[in-house]
Amino acid sequence: MDKKTLNILVVDDDPTQGVALQEGVARAGYNVVLCRSSAEALSFTRRMEFHCLLIDCMLPKMNGVDLCEEILKILPRRPAVFLISGIFKDRSFINEAIQKTKANGFVTKPFDMGDLLKNIEAAMPNTVPAAATPLLALYSSETFGEGSSLEILRQESAIHAFHLTKLFQRMQETKLCGELTLTSTSGDVSKVSFYNGRIAEVRTPDKDSYFGSIAVSHGFVSPEEVLAALSDPSEKKLGQKLIDAMSLSPHAIQVILEEQLALRLSQTIQDDMVSLRWEEKEMRAPGFTLAETRYDHLLEDWLESKFTETWMKSTLMQWGSCLIEGDYHPRIHNPHSIEEVFSDASFNREKDVLLLFHALMRGTAFLGGRVERAQDFSFLESRLDKMTLDFKDHNLFKFLGVSEKAQPRELIRAFEDLKSSFDPKNLPENCPAKLVAKCNKVFIFIQNAYATLSDDSERARYIQVLQTKRMQELADSEPIFRTAILELQSGHPKEAAKSFQSLIDRKLEFKDLRSYRIWAGLKVDRNYTELRLDHVPPEERHSCAYLMAKGVYYSTRGQYKKGLEAFRAANVLDPQLNIAKQELRRLKAELEKNKTQNRDILREITTISTNLFGKPKRSA
Repeated sequence: MDKKTLNILVVDDDPTQGVALQEGVARAGYNVVLCRSSAEALSFTRRMEFHCLLIDCMLPKMNGVDLCEEILKILPRRPAVFLISGIFKDRSFINEAIQKTKANGFVTKPFDMGDLLKNIEAAMPNTVPAAATPLLALYSSETFGEGSSLEILRQESAIHAFHLTKLFQRMQETKLCGELTLTSTSGDVSKVSFYNGRIAEVRTPDKDSYFGSIAVSHGFVSPEEVLAALSDPSEKKLGQKLIDAMSLSPHAIQVILEEQLALRLSQTIQDDMVSLRWEEKEMRAPGFTLAETRYDHLLEDWLESKFTETWMKSTLMQWGSCLIEGDYHPRIHNPHSIEEVFSDASFNREKDVLLLFHALMRGTAFLGGRVERAQDFSFLESRLDKMTLDFKDHNLFKFLGVSEKAQPRELIRAFEDLKSSFDPKNLPENCPAKLVAKCNKVFIFIQNAYATLSDDSERARYIQVLQTKRMQELADSEPIFRTAILELQSGHPKEAAKSFQSLIDRKLEFKDLRSYRIWAGLKVDRNYTELRLDHVPPEERHSCAYLMAKGVYYSTRGQYKKGLEAFRAANVLDPQLNIAKQELRRLKAELEKNKTQNRDILREITTISTNLFGKPKRSA
């Protein structure tokens, strides 16, 4: 425990007593702030985090007990609390004060400074736990119960949406029933309902059902059967139409509904900050919940298709002083701090970051307590360089690691966490001068970002600038995306591939962008592997673009049956998509070259071609 990084608030209106208390605690190595009024104490609390409160009960205007309750509402993490009084010594008052504030102790004047310091030091580990935030507890080896989950949901009112994957996983260890509301920085609201810890329902802004495409992809119905059901004028749901037409078995409905649930859950996992609001509710037993095994498959999907290397590396760097335990690397064993792992000669920073984070997500590796920082300054330098790039490339909210809807307490905590790492005052004495200079530069960035976002009017102006920038960037890029689609569909994949890649490089998100890039890449080079089909997020695997990419992938590898199915499904989703018909014609021509090996598939594609294009005209 580095005492100089721990802030202690002393509130006492008696100048003599207050200064004596401040000096005594400061001599023990702590950073101490002395306030002589409740108003001053509240003002400081809104600007910085405190790990311990020493509050005199007899204060003007607001007594110490009431002040303590107000401070506890503001601070992002609960501090140690010691109430002090020279007047109130009645046992009933002391018991009531401790009960109200959950204080660690009640000190009556006069007191022994040595005894008080011992009590403070004994209480401090409880205020700065081994995993310093509830979020880190998600990745610990401890069994996760209702209390741990509720602590995270109460204290972590905003997290990066990629951490939701671990939160959902750990919620399955509980019996909680209720609804978790997720609000993205753009204002999109999703709701995830839990029954006995299992995911029972997900509602997102996307109103598409994907019923038909899921039914086709699972082989329950053919694309033509879906098309026929859609043309039925009755107001029945698509599933009931398919059942009535004897095309779909009723037992398949359950599988499709579970896949719909998984798909909507996947839509909540985005490279964005989300605010959390949990509401416990009594719920009736649902018809089904997402099975653990299905969730494990989803987790693997998200790790491949959603998690970015940049985010994983940045997150691990933030956790540099945490121990990592378990099976996290093939050549590095035993518990080490993440900083030590990064500095190990066996660790490849370009390749092994993915390996390390995947182990934490899958639960084969765990985070332990924080340790003293190592003296290898290369890790610090890497993190400083990363923070400098983040400040230039990203917005201030992402730089501080909070959502655009962050409350004051979240901003305070984010600032204090970054301050502990980047305030030059907290660096070791033997830190190289060039790193001290870099650290000073980054800390100025941090202070400026915090100053902007903690001022309501400045923050409002900044959000307006961000929104305008986003709209302008999307508006400028939309024509490039649309033109590239037309180029691809018109038989010019090389030009399209370049355009799609430029949008990906600029980290612009358009629906089906990855599918289009894979489709174009495979048309240019059949061995294209920079992006794979499993890099497409699950919620985007039911579109024409994905089906076309899938069809090209399988047909170029000689898996004609799978290629045929994908092209058929794409044509049903969009009958006007001429390129799907062209691919079917090309596939038919390729199969005709060797009728003996692909006789059954050729017969099938000939039937489909006849239905789509009519019988070929005989030459004279």
